[in-house]
Amino acid sequence: MTRVPPPLSARRGDELRCAEAMLETLNREKQALADGDASALKATTETKAQLLDALEKLESERSVLAERDGTAGAPESPRLREVIALCKEQNQRNGLLLKARAENVRIALKALRGSEPELYGATGRTPSRADARTLGTA
Repeated sequence: MTRVPPPLSARRGDELRCAEAMLETLNREKQALADGDASALKATTETKAQLLDALEKLESERSVLAERDGTAGAPESPRLREVIALCKEQNQRNGLLLKARAENVRIALKALRGSEPELYGATGRTPSRADARTLGTA
């Protein structure tokens, strides 16, 4: 028994609901990043990947249905475009927040490891990173 694809309007509705779920997930990701909640961040990352796969599949199916119905090239719904734009903006903000947290971790690790002054050593050269103490040998 072959599954009959739903009509184009239903597929567009599915796409919008999936995009809205992505936006909600991105907002949860933002909160997880702000809270430093690694388990929530892991969960949102997994959900984002699943939703992205679903969105790509829905878009592909919508394209096939649009071609079949002779409406290929018809614009997406304004609400879908709006939600997708909001997703892109939130994803960029989350990326900047993630980058800032990674920089904080890098600075903390550098402080824990200790830093070598940029002076000449016994060999007459500036010390290299290989000369720096490793974490745990301080």
